[in-house]
Order: sequence, then structure tokens, then C-alpha cells
Amino acid sequence: MRTIVGIVLLALAAVAGSTFTPQVRVFGGQPDLVFLLVLSLAVVSPLEQSVTWALIGGILQDMLSLTPTGASAVGLVLTVFAVDWLRGQMFRLGVINLLVLTLLGTALQKFTIMMISAVVGFSVRPVEIAIYVVAPTMVYNLIFLFPVYWFARRLSRRRATAQRLTRPY
Repeated sequence: MRTIVGIVLLALAAVAGSTFTPQVRVFGGQPDLVFLLVLSLAVVSPLEQSVTWALIGGILQDMLSLTPTGASAVGLVLTVFAVDWLRGQMFRLGVINLLVLTLLGTALQKFTIMMISAVVGFSVRPVEIAIYVVAPTMVYNLIFLFPVYWFARRLSRRRATAQRLTRPY
């Protein structure tokens, strides 16, 4: 995927995450579109590009929220490395792996943000956050995973086809 297209998509996901998705909140959870986009791109892209998308997406997401700048980026980068490690251990990532990565990645990102927020000085209640924010966000992310993954895969295939056509022989 071209860099400008990726930045625009991540910016749109961050804006949607701070404006539209709070309207469909259950308890404190909402779909995390930046996380889903970065996770989907990490599955179909090499590690270097995935880390770049995680950093850009995390910074954009933090700029539009109250969390400390960089907290989301740390959680997203950890998730990208987990995806890369799992991809290295298996021939192919299947649907079950993608579902597990979504659940574990959501928990990893939210608890990373919670820990960084606590270190910075925010009041944090881990049990309440786990029940009222992380659990509903996991459910939302599972629901929105496949449309976002399908979209990221289509973009990745289109880019690979364009590169094959323009490659000199």
C-alpha cells in the first residue's frame, strides 16, 4: 500500500474512532478501527511496513483522544510483533488465528494504554476497565474484524498486482 493511502486510511479510522464509534458504545467499549486496520495490515504486510503503520496509527489515535501520546502506538507495535512472531511459526494464519490475535491484541493494547496512563498520573481502575471497556471492545473488534481485514487484503493484493506489472524484467 502506498504511504499516503495508508496515512489517509489510518487518519480516517482515527477520526471515525473518535467521532462515530462512540455513538455505538456499549458500556465503555467501542470498535477500535485503528487497531483492526493495523492488525489486518500486519497480517498481509512485512514487519517493517506493519511497524510503520502501527506507529502512525497509534500517534493519530492518541492525538484525538485523552490518552498520553504514544500509548496506543506502544500497544499496536507490540501487537504487530506478536503477529509477525506467529506468522513465522505457522505456514499460514487462518481464521482461528486471526480471531485469537484480535482478542489478545485488543487486551494487550488496552492494558498497555492503561499501564502507561497510570504511570503518567491518570486514575486507573483495572477491574472496571477490564469488565466495562476491554470486554465490550473485544466483542466489537470481533464483529468488525472481517470487513476491515477483507478491505486491507484487497488493498494489499491490488498493490502487489501493480508492482508486478511495473517491475522491469
